[in-house]
Formats: sequence, C-alpha cells, structure tokens
Amino acid sequence: GSGNITIGSGVTVNVNRPAFHAGLSSNQSIPNTTTTVIINDVEILDTDSSYDISTGVFTVPSGQAGKYYFYSLVRRNNFEPAARFILSIQKNGTDFAASDMSIKGDYAGGFIGSQTSCSAGDTIRATVYHDDGAAANIFGTPAGSFNFFGGYKIGA
Repeated sequence: GSGNITIGSGVTVNVNRPAFHAGLSSNQSIPNTTTTVIINDVEILDTDSSYDISTGVFTVPSGQAGKYYFYSLVRRNNFEPAARFILSIQKNGTDFAASDMSIKGDYAGGFIGSQTSCSAGDTIRATVYHDDGAAANIFGTPAGSFNFFGGYKIGA
C-alpha cells in the first residue's frame, strides 16, 4: 500500500547488525595438512567495521553480544579427487561448524553455515584443511563468487 509507517520510541530498527560479507580476490595457496585461515580480502559489506581483510577475522563489536549466523563458501582448484577437504568456521580458534568433503573432481567445493552465541570480543574465521599431498589453491576470482565468508546478528 501507500502511506507512512511510524516507529515508536525505543524500537530498534537496525536489525541483523552487525553484518559483513567478504570475498577472495585471488587464488590462495593452502599448505598440505595445515588448517589455514581463508583471507577473504574484499569487503562487500561491513556495517560496523568489524571484519579485518588482512587477517580474515570478524570480531564481535562492543555492545553486540548475541546470536549470530555465519556462512562460508569455498571452491577448490586442482586437488586430487581422493583428498580430504575440510571447510570450518571457528569461534576463538575452535570449530563450531565444519564440513568434511571428500569430493571427486578438480573444481569441487562446499558451503557451510551455522549459528552460535557470541560475546563482545569473540573472533570468527573461516578455515580450510586438506591432505592432497602438496600445497593446493582455492579459487579467488571473480572476488566473492567462488569463495566468500560472512555473517550477521540474528538476535539478543
């Protein structure tokens, strides 16, 4: 319809904040048998300047404790078909969401998403692990299409 919406005093209209979404601008080499932080270095959205493109880490801002939803997509390049490939999202260095993908095909990948309760100062990062036998790449171009990481607050 048409008309005006009146928001009463004390009502918060900034829902799902803070929020961020970042993509990977170029291929990232992932060492064999080493859990590695994915450095999504292109900010597409960062409402509260809480995502660090140099480290790949989101830090929950002061006063923003609550429940959050985080997600990550990764696409691998030229891995051996039998190699294990694990995509994880970590809170303060510990996995809270992980997907072990023994996927056939050179250009396979995966997506994970999960919610967790966060306190101010908690750090969130996406990581990848593989046992391909040698360093291998994850795709980074075009930025945000093949690899991305993001999240947003869903409640108190």
